[in-house]
Amino acid sequence: MEKYTVTGMSCAACQARVEKAVSKLPGVREANVSLLTNTLAVEGTASPEEICRAVEDAGYGATPQGTIAQKTGTDQNLSARENHYSEKLSRDEEALRDRTTPKLLRRFLISLGFLLILMYVSMGHMMWGFPIPAFLEGNHAGIGILEMLFSGIIMVINQKFFISGFKSLWHRSPNMDSLIALGSMAGFVYSVV
Repeated sequence: MEKYTVTGMSCAACQARVEKAVSKLPGVREANVSLLTNTLAVEGTASPEEICRAVEDAGYGATPQGTIAQKTGTDQNLSARENHYSEKLSRDEEALRDRTTPKLLRRFLISLGFLLILMYVSMGHMMWGFPIPAFLEGNHAGIGILEMLFSGIIMVINQKFFISGFKSLWHRSPNMDSLIALGSMAGFVYSVV
C-alpha cells in the first residue's frame, strides 16, 4: 500500500472527490483518503505519476510519502524522480502547516466589526432603542445604502468562500463553501431587491 500527502482538501466533499478520481484509475484496487491527516492510501499497480496526476486533475495536490525517507543516508545517487518528489514533499509539508487559522480569525474579527456597525445602523434603533445618527433620521434610502455598503464589505472580506464555492459548483462537486456562497448571496440579493 502506497501513501501520499494530499494538499488543498477542506471538507468531506473534497475527500470524496479525491477518492473517486483515484479509484477510477486502472490498476487501483482500493483508495482511502483521510481528511484529518491529509493522506491518501492506494492499493494497486497504478504508478505514482498516474495517481498524482489524477489528484491534480481533481483540483488538489499530491506527493508520495516516504520516497526519500526509505533511503539510507549513504545512498548519494538518487534518481531525478526521487529528487523531484523530495522537493515536492518538503513543499507539501510546508503547505500543510496551519496558516489558515490566523487568517480566518483576522477575517472573522474584521467582519465582526463591520457586522456590529451594520446591526447598529439597521436594527439598533428598532430593537434596542439606540439613537440613530441625525443624518439618517427618516432617511430610509440612506439606511438602505449604508446596509448594502457594509454587507458588500463583509462579503468582499470573505470572498474566499464565494470563489471556492462557485468554482466547485461550476465543476459539479459542491462543498461547504458552495452552501455558504449560495446562502449569503441569495440573502444579499433578496435584501437588495
